[in-house]
Amino acid sequence: MKSMLTAFAVGFALLATPAVSAPAKKGAVASSGGAPTAAGLLRAAQGRIPDLLACLRQEKVSLIGAHRGGPIPEFPENAIATFDRTTSLIPVFLEIDVQQTFDEQLFLNHDSVLQRNTVGYGTIGDMRWAQIAPLKLRDQTGQPTEYTPPLLLDALKWADGRALLLLDVKPGTDQALLVKLVREASAEGRVMFLSYTIKQALALRALLPDAVVALPVFDRVGLEAAKTAGLVNNRLLAMTRPDRVDERFVPELEAAGATVLSGSYGGKESPDGGYRSLADARLYQALAEKGARLIASNRPFEAAAAMMAQPDYAAKLARCNIKD
Repeated sequence: MKSMLTAFAVGFALLATPAVSAPAKKGAVASSGGAPTAAGLLRAAQGRIPDLLACLRQEKVSLIGAHRGGPIPEFPENAIATFDRTTSLIPVFLEIDVQQTFDEQLFLNHDSVLQRNTVGYGTIGDMRWAQIAPLKLRDQTGQPTEYTPPLLLDALKWADGRALLLLDVKPGTDQALLVKLVREASAEGRVMFLSYTIKQALALRALLPDAVVALPVFDRVGLEAAKTAGLVNNRLLAMTRPDRVDERFVPELEAAGATVLSGSYGGKESPDGGYRSLADARLYQALAEKGARLIASNRPFEAAAAMMAQPDYAAKLARCNIKD
């Protein structure tokens, strides 16, 4: 596994590095010329996420997000060790999931139950944190790992200086508690939030008016509902169904200030389902060309390589201040 990841890192660096570097002028400050990084993405976003989103729209360039943090065998989803591994290799944001226990502890887990991705069993909302904290996480092959579920606060603190986060806030999560923890970690300017309903998004915006919020906006009916609620501005991520971006609808969303968020996962025809080698890079590139500026992927390593295979990708990111 470690050798596979090292090989990927070398290959990614080769994709991202120009073949020939011009000599620096005498007296000039030399650029490191390295590939864009997750930490560089965070530096470009911190405290000015709407400005970064506007630049992505203007440059027509897309960012890859590691769905659930980018799990692979031995590195489970929603685990800090996985986040660390992913962000050390590719320039991505992290999409992570927030659940709430019976005793009001917020931690990272996708499902509302424990049995798929931990060695435990039970419904999270009925359990106390002390019951969940020692459980070992399973990786995507079902094998137990050495890692345990992290508290949201610990993940927020880890991400400081390392990664931009998109928090998938599961229904039933106390929004006031969520915002309290974000503020405790001084993370207001380096996280985005995913809400499932207008009611959930409004509650979040009431507590954190400058929050960048993702909301399902599948069609013009959804857009009008979001407009009526006062949610449509340059801090809205208009979420489409995975791999379903209507390029005729995108200009209308962007004219209202919104940025399109989609996923590359889905069926066999999706980019994640159809990708076999870098020869299939067009699967991801086509989704970006339709207007998805943020793309959450179950295969972030492959998606990032596909983006970096575009000769002008790193230059476009650099114009948005995303560098190494």
